[in-house]
Amino acid sequence: MPARSALLALAAAAQACPASAVTLDARRTLSRAEARRVYDGFARRGHIGGRDASGGYGGPAVEALLSMAAFADAESCVEFGCGQAKLANLVLAEHPSLRWSAVDQSPEMVALARAAMRPHGRRFAVALTGGEPEAAAVPQRVDRFVSTYVLDLLSERDMRGLLGRGRAHSRT
Repeated sequence: MPARSALLALAAAAQACPASAVTLDARRTLSRAEARRVYDGFARRGHIGGRDASGGYGGPAVEALLSMAAFADAESCVEFGCGQAKLANLVLAEHPSLRWSAVDQSPEMVALARAAMRPHGRRFAVALTGGEPEAAAVPQRVDRFVSTYVLDLLSERDMRGLLGRGRAHSRT
């Protein structure tokens, strides 16, 4: 099974399975307010690792996403939790006809994303949200729905909701 199909199958399985039927883990997740404070801190001081999607911090995970997402075939993408928009910048630089909409719950990250993405003009838009999956401004249909380094911050319920939302609006 191609990797992209496997990811879609995983999202479908997560959506089809009632949240009460399976518990992925019993980990403590950050509240939305805690996550916002953490990411505002990253924006002000930089990530402890000093890198993100454009460097070693993104590494193999981002490379795998880029190879599977087939952005060349896409017209639109929605990103949940864009941070400084490093992923969007990488992708939009390679795909000049792609439009990218993003949301993030950190005011500091949204400000950095807006500044970094000015050269892409109207092809990039970002909105500040409260961090809830329902806030991802997904149009009726979108070619790609991505979220990197965010799922681990969500509760299991929110994780399932986000994956289901992305799948429900995906054209593929």
